[in-house]
Amino acid sequence: MVFMKDSEHLKSGLVIFRRTDVKHDNWYCRVRVEILKKYKTISLKTRDINEARERAFDIYSEIRFKIKNEVPVFDRRFSDVAREFLTFQKERSEAGEISHHRWRVMNSHVKTQLSNYVGAIQITQISEERWKNYATWRRKSGKGRSGGRVSDGTIRDEMATLRSIMRYAASKKYIRDSQIFRAKLLVSKAKREEFSANDYRAIHTYARRWVKKARDKEKLWYRTVIYNFILIMTNTGMRVTEARSLKWRDCSLHADDLGRRHVRLNVWGKGKRRTLVAADTVWDYLERIREIRKSL
Repeated sequence: MVFMKDSEHLKSGLVIFRRTDVKHDNWYCRVRVEILKKYKTISLKTRDINEARERAFDIYSEIRFKIKNEVPVFDRRFSDVAREFLTFQKERSEAGEISHHRWRVMNSHVKTQLSNYVGAIQITQISEERWKNYATWRRKSGKGRSGGRVSDGTIRDEMATLRSIMRYAASKKYIRDSQIFRAKLLVSKAKREEFSANDYRAIHTYARRWVKKARDKEKLWYRTVIYNFILIMTNTGMRVTEARSLKWRDCSLHADDLGRRHVRLNVWGKGKRRTLVAADTVWDYLERIREIRKSL
């Protein structure tokens, strides 16, 4: 290589040399890490050729020991690995393996919080104890998205992203598998508060007025669909993920032996399918959406 001079091959995969791009005459060694198809260059911090040879053989033995015991050979800062991880996740989002929103969330976690917490630290030095202490640090050092107290759910998501980066690092052999955080997330999942009857009445009243105030046909179309969507969701208990995948063929109207009608919705979400049963008024809301679709 152009920056090498006075090079000497000590054995296959081990070379000592001086550098042309520095002012001192210290020796360096370069070791071929065959399993990774890479070279590792290390300063020997000596001008003496015999001492340089001895240190080079010692380093060669250390690297072979690390490889044999699956100890990472190359050190990387967390910020560098996180950047590589985000590039990989963005490629996955472009391929449709994860949503673009998911990539944006992880990208925000890294850039706004995780890099401040462990960015400059070598990823091999990030312990599970440091990961567990993240929640305390986060509550003391930052605020939530709305400017108030950061929620447990936000902290939980950020810790999950940090663990995902460690898993990625292990898959790339930057850390040992044993360095992946195994403990459960200490922060509990955030629980959403339920709407009260008064909350529902307020939303319903406002939504009806909102539809009537539409200034043109396009706004009227969207507001009508949203209003009926609200009615369907509140009267069925359907999750948002289930609503996204709902098809017309999943909706059916039935009657019991006494002629009482009810609606059945076969929904899919969170990796499983279930059947929701609702009052027949839900069928009216569905029909409204069906009718307004014809006006497109």
